[in-house]
Amino acid sequence: MKFLTSGKVKDVYELENDILLFKFSNRVSAYDVKFKDEIPKKGEILCKFAEYWFNKLDVPNHFVERRSDTEIVVKKINMLPIECVVRGYFYGSLVSRWKDGKISLENDVKTDLAAKLPNPIFDPTTKSTHDVPVSKEESVSQKLVTSDEYDWLSKKSIQIYETMSMIADNSGFILADLKLEFGKLNNEIILADSIGPDEFRLWPKDTYKI
Repeated sequence: MKFLTSGKVKDVYELENDILLFKFSNRVSAYDVKFKDEIPKKGEILCKFAEYWFNKLDVPNHFVERRSDTEIVVKKINMLPIECVVRGYFYGSLVSRWKDGKISLENDVKTDLAAKLPNPIFDPTTKSTHDVPVSKEESVSQKLVTSDEYDWLSKKSIQIYETMSMIADNSGFILADLKLEFGKLNNEIILADSIGPDEFRLWPKDTYKI
């Protein structure tokens, strides 16, 4: 087993030529900042969430199996250099960017904090030290993805958000937003990386209010 890299919350190892192992840690990060303190059992929670969503969603993905309480085995693929963010509520950076005039919204959008959007918004970012929102035109001009790939990612990401939102709703939660990553395997775009509490924001339905 060969160590490859260490990310914000997981370490990546190569098992074989086309197989990787993700080892989830208890590390904590937020807004591109890594904290010194750790959360006990966080790695186990991230690992089990990843297994659950990759198996639950009817979407081709790179998941192979869960190796242990903190490890999953995945196929090695070529990751796309874009993070696919879907927002279902007027919250997070969407608010500040709207106030600063950096993004426009439809006329029927309620701009009360945490208000539900009429339709989910595809709001991708770059994959860098500090993620930067990018439009379709910027994504294509920067050669992050092609125009067709952008359209596919937008449609698929929103579909996944809507599916996960229904599952969360049935469990008593609101899925406020979601971050997904995709890559290519044999020229097919598939879901990749991980899906867990670090990739989405959940609110309890019984305490939600605007």
